[in-house]
Amino acid sequence: MKNSLKTIRVLVWKDLVQEWRSKDMLTAMFSFAVLSLFIFNYAMELDPASRADLAAGIIWVVIVFAGTLGLNRSFTAEQDQGAFDALMMAVPDLSLIYFAKFITNFLVMVFLTLLVIPIYSLLYNQALFAPALGLVLLLGAWGYSAAGTLIASMTVQTRMRDLLLPILLFPLLMPVNMAVVKAASAVLAGVALADVSGWLNLLVVYNVIMTTISIMVFAYVIQE
Repeated sequence: MKNSLKTIRVLVWKDLVQEWRSKDMLTAMFSFAVLSLFIFNYAMELDPASRADLAAGIIWVVIVFAGTLGLNRSFTAEQDQGAFDALMMAVPDLSLIYFAKFITNFLVMVFLTLLVIPIYSLLYNQALFAPALGLVLLLGAWGYSAAGTLIASMTVQTRMRDLLLPILLFPLLMPVNMAVVKAASAVLAGVALADVSGWLNLLVVYNVIMTTISIMVFAYVIQE
């Protein structure tokens, strides 16, 4: 167990340091998110009440689409450098690679969320700094990262990976998208967190099931 945690920590640190040095993925995600928010801001000239109703949907759409750019990079660094086989032989259990990539993607999604929320608040003149909203978005980021990491591992060795990833991922994320938008909208409308427990339970169940299935099939996916 101790060796497994050490392996995961090393792999996560490697991915984070590599991305921090290049900043390719973070720059692309941040630029896409900011441009999307500006487009939504000027394309939909809505009154304040309507903007408040659409806030959760706009934020989550921006995060999901910007996050997809990061998922495309999850496994491409090792694949492009010809080091993927070496990575598979270096770990005692292939599921550790999934855990490391999942944690990295989750941390990137959290970082992206922390950037999108204040920018949206500034552009739309709407305060969104609510712990309940943060909880909903964190649960959404967990489900997104769990499913996205698995799909990214399936498409990384294909020539059309940039196209296949969203095509396979977005239908799989429908329960997450629906639950996050519904719960976040209710929270922003002033509804108590206990009153949206049904959507939160759906998120938790989806996240647990998707994470478990991904761990079970990941070794088969990358070996094939």
